[in-house]
Amino acid sequence: MLRDAVEDSGVEVNPVAMWAREHEAAAEPRWRTVDRALRAIKQRRAALDADEARWLREAEVLQIWRPLGMVSALDYLERVLGYAPRSAQDRLRVARALGDLPELTTALASGELPFSAVRELTRVATPATETAWVAAATGKNLRQIEELVADHRPGDHPTDPPDPEARTYVVRFELSAPTFALLRQVRTVLNDEHGTNLADDAFIATLCHRVLDGAQEAEPTGRAKFQIAVTVCERCRQGWQEGAGARIAIQPAAVERAMCDAQHIGSIDGTEPERAYQDIPPSVARLVWRRDGGRCRVPGCRSSRGLELHHLVHRADGGTHEASNLALICSACHQSHHDGVLTISGTTDRIEVRRPGNAPRGAAPVVAPDVTSGASADAHVGVGSELDAEILRTQAKVALTGLGWKPAIADAAVAAAAAAQENGGSLEQLIFEALRRCRTPKT
Repeated sequence: MLRDAVEDSGVEVNPVAMWAREHEAAAEPRWRTVDRALRAIKQRRAALDADEARWLREAEVLQIWRPLGMVSALDYLERVLGYAPRSAQDRLRVARALGDLPELTTALASGELPFSAVRELTRVATPATETAWVAAATGKNLRQIEELVADHRPGDHPTDPPDPEARTYVVRFELSAPTFALLRQVRTVLNDEHGTNLADDAFIATLCHRVLDGAQEAEPTGRAKFQIAVTVCERCRQGWQEGAGARIAIQPAAVERAMCDAQHIGSIDGTEPERAYQDIPPSVARLVWRRDGGRCRVPGCRSSRGLELHHLVHRADGGTHEASNLALICSACHQSHHDGVLTISGTTDRIEVRRPGNAPRGAAPVVAPDVTSGASADAHVGVGSELDAEILRTQAKVALTGLGWKPAIADAAVAAAAAAQENGGSLEQLIFEALRRCRTPKT
């Protein structure tokens, strides 16, 4: 029976006389026969994965999904090849990358590296570095390869110093239908509160802050939001933060954000605790909370939870801890500022916000309402309209790229459609107008 199973699996068996085969089977332990069969299956699977990648690149060139009535390569992979959405994205990404990585392709086709290992290596390997990555990954299991890749960017060598900013964590939950519905509802509420579609990282961070903040206090105490015990490398200024027993490397932007409103507990290496102190006096913190109305001062963001104190003039630039240099903003906007996505400046009477990645050159900054003078937010209706229009444009670009258009084509089409709609319009209208302007790729 075992011999029949091996033969059915396709494992090559030399044609020998029946008596010789029976003698060999009797001499070889059964576990060795099973091991040999499984290894052969693994090698054939790797060869098929490499072959599939080659044909997927050809499929993209020919756009074979169009004559089949499908909208994109991902649609084809899901409908015809039976891949789940995430697996389809991985397969297509790896296939594209292997087109420029012959050594990784050979390692996959020969069974030297499985698809799961190649999937990770294509995140960082380039034609100039793939030899080093193949050598570094040989003999390692998938978990070791994931750790090897996690702290590097495309073009890095395996021996380059790790960059914690390059690391992301994939978290998977299995939810019941009611819980999944609750999660979608919460995300909608938070998106409406912040005036934009929160990225996964910002969404989870906001949820965590809501829990850690606890119930909203009737009166602000002025106590610093962060207690910091950070180990910092004297050479590279890398910081590590403790999180539920785990020591997690954090990027400089996260350290700078925490230092805006921190309670310092001193060194944790000594035998006696040091006296704790905070940079911003509690009385100043209470004043800023009252002055700013307990809400985020960034235009378009209406969050009243997860609030933090921000220095309008950074401490490194000579900024002080006085109330005139402090503003109340939510944790998502605060982190975006330190990440370089938002530029928050000005004075407490006139806060200026720029979004370098979205604002056109020469455009005037968005100015926050003067909460100290009781000015009505209705005087700044243009700010909300401009933000809503930008959100619609972003959503339209995502829709077009999801339909298979390249990001550059989608960007140009949405920009042209938005310019044509002088009086605005719905998201559906914007997508329809953008589709009319999408350049049809050559087959």
